[in-house]
Amino acid sequence: MGNKCKTSAVYIANKPVQDFIEVVDSIETLGYEDLFVADQALRKNMYAWVTLAATRTKKIGIGPAVTNPYTRNPGLTAASMATIDELSNGRAKLGIGAGGHGADKFGYDQSHIIGTMRDSIESIRRLISGEVVTQTRDEFSLYDAQLEFKPVRDQIPIYVGGRGPQLLSLAGAVADGAFLGGGLLSPSGIDYAKKRIAIGANSTNRDPSDIDLRYLVFVSVSENKEKSLNAAAWFISMLTKRHASLTALKAAGAQDSHIQKIKDLGDIDSIPPSELRTSISPELMDLYTIVGNPEDCQTRVEELIEMGIEHLTLVPFANEEKNILEILEIFSDFDCMSG
Repeated sequence: MGNKCKTSAVYIANKPVQDFIEVVDSIETLGYEDLFVADQALRKNMYAWVTLAATRTKKIGIGPAVTNPYTRNPGLTAASMATIDELSNGRAKLGIGAGGHGADKFGYDQSHIIGTMRDSIESIRRLISGEVVTQTRDEFSLYDAQLEFKPVRDQIPIYVGGRGPQLLSLAGAVADGAFLGGGLLSPSGIDYAKKRIAIGANSTNRDPSDIDLRYLVFVSVSENKEKSLNAAAWFISMLTKRHASLTALKAAGAQDSHIQKIKDLGDIDSIPPSELRTSISPELMDLYTIVGNPEDCQTRVEELIEMGIEHLTLVPFANEEKNILEILEIFSDFDCMSG
């Protein structure tokens, strides 16, 4: 095997904490570069879980993927991330996005996403570097704010999460990297993402190659492929119906009719996963996932590497055969994975 691919993992905090601890205690020996905890919706508290990860690991990066400037004021995010950085001896990484289904439960107005994100990132950076910050917006405010302690580092890497054209360009303009949202796993999707990142980078005289690009991919491994597909069906349906950028999906090759079939579904929370799966076309499923038996998954990873992906951020979904740790173990054994 020629090219290798780096890997990180995102854990969705809706499982028993003991399941998460088992992943944390194994993740470094498996060769993953980072472990992130999703900060969306009313799941278990992300910072509590990130603290567990920070104190039970020694090498890997730790942080949220992704938090947002709506449910968490950027001042609190700066203080929290500086705290995690101290707990982890300088291993914190911040993923921040537009909110998605993490913010809509609270009724926030998300009509000015780009400005809110840009000002949030600037405020977090300035606070961690020791500055006094005043920033007033409808979405959040800071008045003569300053951290009341000295962070162990005056800079923490910031990754913008998203798939829409403006968010990707924002990542290129101001961030250290990007979590390229699910739905872009095709040659045209990758090309679209890189072009949008480059537009942003060029606007601020940055080298696009300096932006660390990480492609989010939903993964599930099972000898029975239908079980793997079922595991990811709700999340893909939810994203496509409620939050995915249609511009991004279409750029990646998604057909209007395939998108519309999901948008026409009723209450997806009440539809069984096996039924939801039948509404997701194989072509659309491929834009989001790596699923199937271990051989299928390794082949798919190799295909993605050939397309130009250098870093996959896995979002594992347990199924009837495999739990999350077992899925991460399987991926870590692939010849094409760095570690």
